[in-house]
Amino acid sequence: MKGNLLLFSSTFILILLIFFQTSNAQTGSGSMTVDNSIMTVSAGTTEQRFSEGTYFGPNAVWQIDGILEIYSKNIWIAPGATFNGSGKIVIYNPGNNPFYTSMASGPSHIDGNNAGFINLLLEHRNSNNIKLDDVSDPGFGTTNPSGALSAGLNIGGTLDLAVNDADVILNGQNLAFNNSGKITNYSKDRMVVTGNSIVGHMIKEYNGKDSFVFPVGISEGDYTPATLIPQNASKLYVSVQDYIRAGKAIKNLSTGMDRVWHIYGSGATTVSMTLQHNPFTNGNLFKDENAAISRYVTTDKWDFLKGSNPFPGVHTRNNVEISTDFAANGSFFTKLAASGGSLFVPNLFTPNGDRNNDTFEIRGLELFAQNDLIIVNRWGNQVYKSDNYRNDWTGEGLNEGTYYYILRVKEGTGSDWQIFKGYITLIRAFKN
Repeated sequence: MKGNLLLFSSTFILILLIFFQTSNAQTGSGSMTVDNSIMTVSAGTTEQRFSEGTYFGPNAVWQIDGILEIYSKNIWIAPGATFNGSGKIVIYNPGNNPFYTSMASGPSHIDGNNAGFINLLLEHRNSNNIKLDDVSDPGFGTTNPSGALSAGLNIGGTLDLAVNDADVILNGQNLAFNNSGKITNYSKDRMVVTGNSIVGHMIKEYNGKDSFVFPVGISEGDYTPATLIPQNASKLYVSVQDYIRAGKAIKNLSTGMDRVWHIYGSGATTVSMTLQHNPFTNGNLFKDENAAISRYVTTDKWDFLKGSNPFPGVHTRNNVEISTDFAANGSFFTKLAASGGSLFVPNLFTPNGDRNNDTFEIRGLELFAQNDLIIVNRWGNQVYKSDNYRNDWTGEGLNEGTYYYILRVKEGTGSDWQIFKGYITLIRAFKN
């Protein structure tokens, strides 16, 4: 074992080289670099960190117009540390360390401590991932946050997922982007992994009607991104789980797909929402073309509001009101396909012009590819017919009384007709 202490007044860099191998190759085990002063990396120059742990103290002020390369296993950023400039920070796999050539491969553990936003390019080149992790304070004794903020990482520049398998593992922590923050080069091979937990979210602050993709999934390769466009300035939180972990029951698993997005905000807003999922999660009755994004209501009830299905596995829904309560039922979303059990046919409607229950509204009808409706009176005479009913029949010209319907629906254009029969009572002078 051998220890060295190097102190540079310009940057207060402390390097402890604790373990050396007897061979020429060194593992760097226990080595540490601590920066706690003003540091400038000029354009055209490169600063490097090879130690096992790289620590930025509360007085660290970095102006990076060149490149800072970090090969460390552990990276700790104190509250108060700042990073600005036109250059970039590059995160490499510690196993590619050119100085400690025997350092083990693995994730880069980053503890952002919910510190200030990193206002430059952060280039993620570790194919073994970045993992947000609560790394021990090296001795500054700063007041550090707890919970999902304890290792929270804040991006004010661009997080570039620069190589395949360069994922970000939330590990119950928050990954936040301010109004200027961006994430680029995301895909199913480069994504943000929520770990099937509602603790820890990907967060975006919006100036207004900006589109932002949250490239999230519960595990690596299970890519289920959410794209949100709010109507006004807001801050939105996104994670994804399966049904069991989300804890939100569904009446018929065969008509759903086993993913639930947890989406909420700070500040009331409505959004345009696009959710993408993988077909291997589909129930055996789930069909893209007659499915829709559904919001959790209570018990095993989810709402139905038909949107669009522009691509396989992709569904949209507009004018979605976002809950501002983390735990509210309305902050959970999934996708459900139409089935006979999705329909709710009322047995009473009151077309009296008060804009309440004025039409014969069959809830869930919009989820079906085709429908037709026939209404007959008690003598069997047809009084209304529609080959594509739009929930707009008011019983115009008919007397109050009981009528009978025959409703046929198709889940898909090639599906068989499903037939529903029943009665409907029309009352114009209805009083509560």
